[in-house]
Amino acid sequence: MSLTDDLIALYRVDSQWRGLRSRVDSAQDVLRIRERKLGEVRSLHEEAESRRRQSQAHLANLEGEAADFGARIEKLRAELNASTTDKQYQAILSEMKSLQSLRDEVETSQLAEMERIETMGREVEELAEQVADRERLVEVARAECAECEAAVADRLGELERERGEAASRIPEKIMTIFDEVAEQNEGETLAPVMEVSKRHREYSCGSCHVQMPYYLVVNLHDTSSGVQQCPNCNRILYLETAETEAS
Repeated sequence: MSLTDDLIALYRVDSQWRGLRSRVDSAQDVLRIRERKLGEVRSLHEEAESRRRQSQAHLANLEGEAADFGARIEKLRAELNASTTDKQYQAILSEMKSLQSLRDEVETSQLAEMERIETMGREVEELAEQVADRERLVEVARAECAECEAAVADRLGELERERGEAASRIPEKIMTIFDEVAEQNEGETLAPVMEVSKRHREYSCGSCHVQMPYYLVVNLHDTSSGVQQCPNCNRILYLETAETEAS
């Protein structure tokens, strides 16, 4: 077999291998995307829960402050009732009013904090539902990924062996070019040379349809010149059987 025949044989096996591999890769990509989305929603849920706990702790502190003010006011009330002079009475009464004002501020803050906690509670519940939904989607994607891998495992293994055998017949330098072009063009590595006008020596790439220099066609008839690549899409060029025989 010629180098062109070996490349075409490799290309056919490689295309099948990449096709099956892409199915597995697509399923794995879906799983990774859903796992990432799940992680993001979980982080949002944890952050919201953390804010709610902090707010609850702040509310507990405010309740403690309000209770302290209440106890001090009650103590002053007892002192007020036991006061013996007007001056003492007025001083205690003034302090009670000051404490009551502070207590009112704390209670106002308590109400505001309770409203925030209620709002955050709804946010936490909504995010918990989103987490549950995302977890279900991840489980579905994980099952589909496992099913896809199992379905193509045997055939993929066969194609990998066939691809290895076909690649072993290709010189290492050309194999490197083949792999690079395959990555650049999503597995579309080879392209036939299309005859536009034999009389005018006009030929084009069978994949990107860009006209190519005639010397590339000439080089393709020389098996010692190595591979020729399309100047535009970089695919490896080959002459179809009819063109080869006609020349």
